[in-house]
Amino acid sequence: MDYLEYKLMELEFEIKEQNEQTTRNQARLEKTHEGMSWMMTRMEEAISQNFTSIMGQSWKILQRQISCAHHESLRNEMFKMKPVKGPSDNVRMLFDLQQFKARGPFESCKAEPTKTSGKYMLQPFPTEDPFVAFCEQTKFGGGWLVIQHRYDGSMEFYRNWTEYKNGFGEADKEFWIGLERLHKLTETNHQLLIELEDFTGDYKYARYAGFQIGNETEKYSLKTLGAYSGTAGDSLTYHKGMMFTTLDSDNDKNAANCAETSSGAWWYNTCHHSNLNGKFMTGNDQRAMSWYHFKSSHYGLKYTRMMIREM
Repeated sequence: MDYLEYKLMELEFEIKEQNEQTTRNQARLEKTHEGMSWMMTRMEEAISQNFTSIMGQSWKILQRQISCAHHESLRNEMFKMKPVKGPSDNVRMLFDLQQFKARGPFESCKAEPTKTSGKYMLQPFPTEDPFVAFCEQTKFGGGWLVIQHRYDGSMEFYRNWTEYKNGFGEADKEFWIGLERLHKLTETNHQLLIELEDFTGDYKYARYAGFQIGNETEKYSLKTLGAYSGTAGDSLTYHKGMMFTTLDSDNDKNAANCAETSSGAWWYNTCHHSNLNGKFMTGNDQRAMSWYHFKSSHYGLKYTRMMIREM
């Protein structure tokens, strides 16, 4: 939506500028027409009288009248003028447009020049439209694209296949980027970083040197997962090679649907060591948003954020 708003704002600004230019041109034409009519009247009067003597006097009178009229009009306009309390609509619109342009599109978060965390327009593929993304530019060297974020339980993550394919939420809020976009992004070499925090404020992270998922025909399987490093423990390698499962698309190795029994959607095995799209809740529960090796349990987490960066 931000991209559409940007394009609409750009179009609206151009139309507004063209309309104002047309209005200015029309006003000039009207003024020119009035001036010419007035001049013709004066010339007819002059021609009807003594051409030589009266013509000179007429021009002097004409110049004085123009000067007086100009000064009187100028004084009147100055008295009508009032201070503007804020920038005009055009100035505000131009400022907003410049702000949008300053935010991309960039090829990746790594290519964003200011290195300030926030929302940006990214366009990794020239043949496709840009999309709104959140770039983390301060932690772990910056250049990270957020692909999943949870922190307050405001967004429901127990969703169907189509929703996980296309993505949901807003980039700077609770959010899932979408499996199709994630597949296209990770066709080139990327690394994965996962931040975790529990309800006591204990923070840990897991980092993987490689990360790639397959296409929809492959059920967006977790094809590549590089070497682990970090403080949270490795709760993702167990899911390597697994296909993605949702409540309406059971692709795991369990007789039951792990998405249903775990209230989430993930690369479930027989079911999980990690369940970052599970239920936002406290307590030790297999349905919880959890990372088993965080505390050797399925204890619910308060915060998760998954990010990728090209290598």
